[in-house]
Amino acid sequence: DFLIAIAFVIAIFMGFFTISLHAQGSELSSNQLNTPLLGETSYPQLEEYLQIAIQQNPELQSLRYLVDAEIEKAREFSVLPDPELKINYDFNPMMSESQLGRFSISAMQMFPWLGTLDAQKDAQNHIAEARRASLDGYQLKLLRDIQITWFSIAEVEQQIRIAEQTLNLVGDLEQLVEIRYETARTGQADILRIQMEKERIQNRIENLEDKLQPLTSSFNTLLNRNPGEEVITAEPRRQPELRLTQDQITSFAISENPEFETLSFRKSALEQQKRAAELRGRPSFGIGLEVMGRDFGPMSMNPDATESFIGMATIRLPIYRTRTRSQKQQITNRIQSIEMDKIQTENRLSSDLEEVLESFRSSNRTIILLDEELIPRARQVLDILTEEYTAGNTRFDELLQIQRELLDLEFERIEAVVSQNKALARIEELIGGRSDDL
Repeated sequence: DFLIAIAFVIAIFMGFFTISLHAQGSELSSNQLNTPLLGETSYPQLEEYLQIAIQQNPELQSLRYLVDAEIEKAREFSVLPDPELKINYDFNPMMSESQLGRFSISAMQMFPWLGTLDAQKDAQNHIAEARRASLDGYQLKLLRDIQITWFSIAEVEQQIRIAEQTLNLVGDLEQLVEIRYETARTGQADILRIQMEKERIQNRIENLEDKLQPLTSSFNTLLNRNPGEEVITAEPRRQPELRLTQDQITSFAISENPEFETLSFRKSALEQQKRAAELRGRPSFGIGLEVMGRDFGPMSMNPDATESFIGMATIRLPIYRTRTRSQKQQITNRIQSIEMDKIQTENRLSSDLEEVLESFRSSNRTIILLDEELIPRARQVLDILTEEYTAGNTRFDELLQIQRELLDLEFERIEAVVSQNKALARIEELIGGRSDDL
């Protein structure tokens, strides 16, 4: 009977161990972690690479595991403290007793002040949400870096293409110079100049090709792929004007950027921790049960009983308040620190937006100038000088100079288009990936 009673006491308090005193609320789970959506780009291949990175980037996956760990940690705060089980044995009884009769067993379960478990769990859920918001922020930065690197690769490839086209045009000029040289209408100096120009362009192409390898390696590293794997690009295109004003974009960034969301959840977590500290500063209660073995002595009410059941209760009195006051003050200071972080983040975000918006607008003006004025006129001048050189009415160095200027203008245009696309990628990151709203 005594062994059955022991098993009964253990079963009761193991049940207490798994019971939560707080009401069931909404909990985070890993399938509720929504990653930020990146607005559709005008480059299908780039979109495919972005999806690959979201699935395969190792650091992004590492952060997801940390978020899951924080979510799981919230379960720790939803259960009661471990019960205490004590077993006593009387080595020198006052009366002659059996060995089993010298044993007694007791179990005690402590209960914190009502609402303490709720506050602790809510605080941990907010910490998990803050970690999830940090994950969103890292993902946006990763997608931004992938876009910028992809556009850098596309820029170099387009520059190589333009340089090769120019090399072919210079080859045509070389044939023209040779014809004029054979008919004694020009000197050998023009032959040497055109050969020097070809070598200069060829060297420029080789330098550009050398730039591709580290860019490709960096891009594939972000996607967790082989560094030498081929990267498919497309010709960068000019982006349309932004629909929103700078003030509207700044307001959008403040409401959507994950950094602010992270700070808000951190503040909410601290507020719940402060509430939990206050509740822990209140009394906690414990109830228990002790069972004594048989042959412990006669009982006044039931002489035939073989075991004794004794109820127990305890109250923990938090008399020393220094710890509670210190915890609350620490949390108050941390909340004030977060408020300052919000101001600093808003200032930095506004400054960053001004910088990238200026880059976007400047690039757009440069593209318009090159497309509508400079490049068409340079091509027109090149055609005129080619005809005049054929007729012997202009010097070859003038023709060669305008050819160089046209090549530089073509390079400047692709640089401006890429700069505009990179600026747009940075704006998307700052406003939480909401490119469709731009």
